[in-house]
Amino acid sequence: MALSTSNFPRPEGTVRGRWAPIYLSPILGSPERFIIAVAAVGLQGFHIEAANALNRLECLYGVAAETALFAAEVALDELRTALATQGSAALAEGLLVFSGVSVGTVAEGEARSLEQLAKTWMGALSSLYRYEPPLTTVEAHTEDGGAGASDRLPILVLEHVKQIAPRLSDYFSEHIRAHRRRRGQGVARISIDFAGPKLVANFATLQASTQAQAVDLIKRKMFDLKVRRDEDKKGLPFEPREHEMIIFTPPRDSPLLTEKQIERLDEALHELGEQSEREGFVLQAMHAVPEIGQRLLQAEGRIPLQ
Repeated sequence: MALSTSNFPRPEGTVRGRWAPIYLSPILGSPERFIIAVAAVGLQGFHIEAANALNRLECLYGVAAETALFAAEVALDELRTALATQGSAALAEGLLVFSGVSVGTVAEGEARSLEQLAKTWMGALSSLYRYEPPLTTVEAHTEDGGAGASDRLPILVLEHVKQIAPRLSDYFSEHIRAHRRRRGQGVARISIDFAGPKLVANFATLQASTQAQAVDLIKRKMFDLKVRRDEDKKGLPFEPREHEMIIFTPPRDSPLLTEKQIERLDEALHELGEQSEREGFVLQAMHAVPEIGQRLLQAEGRIPLQ
């Protein structure tokens, strides 16, 4: 008996699309190659799921990996433009997207979305990728409890930065990249939210409704920054990194705040500012996720200073 796909019921709520791996050949003329992305295209548009652990190439190529990483970033930008203007016609097997970057075998697939289709194959095929569960699966656990249990700020900052400079997402902590909050690991383990080549930062939300718990959490995160800064100093000589505690807090002119709440927030910021000065690093108080993301991008040289 001959069987075909028509003999099987089709899952509800799925989409079909064409997908292909995107290969990077770091050494021109060599058959060695890595999968740096999976591109999926269909009637709903397209999605490119890029490798989120490209820093692993540095283990193989050292400083020379920077050229390959640049080629990967430029090539994926070129591919996004081509898919946006040409649709599925831009996904052609063997197409050279950029020097050393090409499209692999094109296949058909089905999933709940083009994004899920690309994520599934990327997770199955690439050693330069860590599968990240969707935001709906965020765990409600934290090593800090209290105010930290509902603080999604680090995840929101990650999502904002990924849209502008995907490679910077590799410098966020593993727990933030996996969209889950850290479980209790004991007091001896420090927690750093972002550790880039030029900036090390922790994030926390300071709200009037949970001020006492939030201040306690921020102080612990500041202590972790101090420990990391001291560890960095032991690694000299190198270009020193900046260390910052970045706080999200409502602006003073917010109509949702009372005069008493504004006064308490100012007192908390003053107290935290004095501690940061004693410890020798910067305390930044910002009022929007894009503002925090811009600070990271500027520090790492991804956008010019205004």
